[in-house]
Amino acid sequence: MRVSYRWLGEYVDIADISPQELAERLTRAGIEVESVTPRNQGVAGVVVSHVLKVMPHPNADRLRVCEVDVGSGAPLCIVCGAPNVAPGQKVPTALPGARLPGGRIDRAKLRGVESHGMLCSAKEIGLETRLLPREQTEGLYILPDDAPVGADVVAYLGLDDVVLELSLTPNRADCLSMRGLAYEVAALLGRPHRFPDADGGAAAAGNDGAAAVTVRIETDLCPRYEAQVLAGVRPGPSPVWMQARLLAAGIRPINVIVDVTNYVMLEWGQPLHAFDLDQVRGRTIVVRQARPGERIVTLDGVERELGPETIVIADAERAIGIAGVMGGENSEVSAATTRIVLESAAFDAASVRRTGQRLGLRSEAQQRFEKGIDPVAVRGALVRATELLVTLAGAQPEGPLVSAQRGAATPQETKVTFAPARCNRLLGTEIPPATMAEVFARLGFAVEGTDGDEWTVRVPSRRRDVALEADLIEEVGRLCGYDTIPATLPVGPTTVGQRTLAQRLRTRTRAALVASGMTEVFTYSLTSPQWFDAMRLPADSPLRRAIPLLRPMSEERVVLRTHLLPGLAQVAAYNLAHGVPGGQVFEIGRVYWPHELPLVRQPEEPTQWAGLWFGEAAAGFGERPRRYDFFDAKGAIERWLQAIGLLDEAAFRPGERPYLHPGRTAEVWIQDCAVGVVGELHPETAARWELAGAVYAEFHLDAVTPLVQERWRVAPLPKHPAVRRDLAVLVARAVHAGDLLRLAQAACAGSGLLEDAFIFDVYEGQGIPAGEKSVAMGFVFRAPDRTLTDAEVDAEVARILARLAEDAGARLRQAGF
Repeated sequence: MRVSYRWLGEYVDIADISPQELAERLTRAGIEVESVTPRNQGVAGVVVSHVLKVMPHPNADRLRVCEVDVGSGAPLCIVCGAPNVAPGQKVPTALPGARLPGGRIDRAKLRGVESHGMLCSAKEIGLETRLLPREQTEGLYILPDDAPVGADVVAYLGLDDVVLELSLTPNRADCLSMRGLAYEVAALLGRPHRFPDADGGAAAAGNDGAAAVTVRIETDLCPRYEAQVLAGVRPGPSPVWMQARLLAAGIRPINVIVDVTNYVMLEWGQPLHAFDLDQVRGRTIVVRQARPGERIVTLDGVERELGPETIVIADAERAIGIAGVMGGENSEVSAATTRIVLESAAFDAASVRRTGQRLGLRSEAQQRFEKGIDPVAVRGALVRATELLVTLAGAQPEGPLVSAQRGAATPQETKVTFAPARCNRLLGTEIPPATMAEVFARLGFAVEGTDGDEWTVRVPSRRRDVALEADLIEEVGRLCGYDTIPATLPVGPTTVGQRTLAQRLRTRTRAALVASGMTEVFTYSLTSPQWFDAMRLPADSPLRRAIPLLRPMSEERVVLRTHLLPGLAQVAAYNLAHGVPGGQVFEIGRVYWPHELPLVRQPEEPTQWAGLWFGEAAAGFGERPRRYDFFDAKGAIERWLQAIGLLDEAAFRPGERPYLHPGRTAEVWIQDCAVGVVGELHPETAARWELAGAVYAEFHLDAVTPLVQERWRVAPLPKHPAVRRDLAVLVARAVHAGDLLRLAQAACAGSGLLEDAFIFDVYEGQGIPAGEKSVAMGFVFRAPDRTLTDAEVDAEVARILARLAEDAGARLRQAGF
């Protein structure tokens, strides 16, 4: 929010405090001031002048020679090239010696005619041209007819001011108004504020007699609506002082009616809107929810379809405005308007926010409704706007102020229990209770029971952010000064902070996969439903039930992802398309599974890791290029399982997924729980991303976490040597190699001498009987207390062969086969 230093000075005495010092005090109190910018960009020596005559230049067709009254001495002769210069105008004139943002102005001869100054445009005197209408930015800046000749333009246009740019946190909506900021600054400085009470002069808003308009509320989303009809309005320009304050706040002046509503919004924090009464059919205002299929053309000229959750302002026949967001073109105030309905209301903050987001609209009024307005200001702002329109636009109230209310009256204050002792204990201070009471008084909070250990503090409705005792303690700390709180050592029990088991598992997973040569990637959590078909998901698959966005930014990011494969596949396809021969990538991230659609409760958000191996693997010295295959993925998975202490308990079993190749897919089981899957992409899925032969794996870390031990038992290094034996057996092709390892381990379980077992080759082809395969396994034997003899190792090997023959039909492969 942009704040005028001079405007603020009308409500609080800050004459002895510079804008920079005020900004520092506000920032220390939690109201961050991002910048302090003078409105005057170095302009001096520019006065209001009256153009008396305009004559053609004798030596230049595009120049004019003007006779200008500058308020002192004889009229000056000034050469001007602006096309809009005309006799009778009041314009800014830079006298000889004047300073402008573009440099110094001196007397000069222009094509043979001496010019004693320069007639100025809006840009040349430092005005923000982006906030001015086009006609005021092209050529000379034309001043009002009542501008006093000879007056200093900087003072006349309010440029002798400083703008403070505030960066407000969402809880401080009260500071989105001069009223709220005046209370804050007055409390910080310990000075009284001069802002009138909210209900002051309410009786002056209207006159006796019948109401000129009927107001009816038909939705609980509007607790209060007030309106005042004004007749005889002259919709001309607003006065210069009001335009100056609007420009300082970054708001474009339009006409006196619109400017007054914007001015009062800045002053009170209460948005207002004016309807052309002659366009309000039936002299009726109805606040209701939009009807099915209802549409409205808003003030920006766009026709918009209204959803059933949208609050609209309607007359007897149609919607004439979107509550809290934007008015309708069918009731817009125009140059011909003479009677208006001035609206001041309270609308549900969440409803206004959702409507604005759905329609893609954003306004100053909407911002204030979203953050919550002070219900007390509804009446006060309407009264203030009425008074200004009576004074500035010749308006006269027609009938009394009309008020409607829905539901119970909004409380004007909140009662909060406060204990000074708890405040000091939490802040680590020894602030006297009397000082705390003074702080609350400066803030405008009434305090009861100050003679007891617990007080009752009545917080006015303008401070919606103060609802708990902790909020009151924060106010004491803010106003006493955080920098005055002494530094003390912490007291009470201390604990050693550490990561959760789930966090440590993610860290180990990341480290293990990187150590296997994989690269971590981060993909979008938003995706497109088109990839569900690429994954060959059945129509009733839960993975197709994705959570949609209400307002997606693009067609490629319309739903929350239910699977990690599309993101990784797009990464792989992008790299292959840009000349990368291949790679192995992984991602650790969340997927989003709704219980039902539309959402009525928090969806499941499990954490998974997924990997993709694609293209050609990097060839080592003397190696031929090869493609990544299933065993590259399986090796990385086994190294990960070993890193988290679950390799010995893991088993690979045949599995199926619609997006993986049938017969080339394995599920990973741990303790009778399927925790993941690995397999080659289904040819149709691979073709969609041009990833032929790519291997994909995914694991549910939430399912793995409870299986991981908090602490591992570390075995001492062995003292005695190990003995390795390799065996190659012939088995039926349908027998799984992993089953052979489990049988071998079971055969040696009694002796405890088998330390490790692994498969290093599987072969089918020449020399192997049809329907069979050769599986080569390595076995490592070791005893903890002695060196094993050949006889002991031979006995273990015999047990393994016997068990394999009995349970798997395996036989030892003989030499020559």
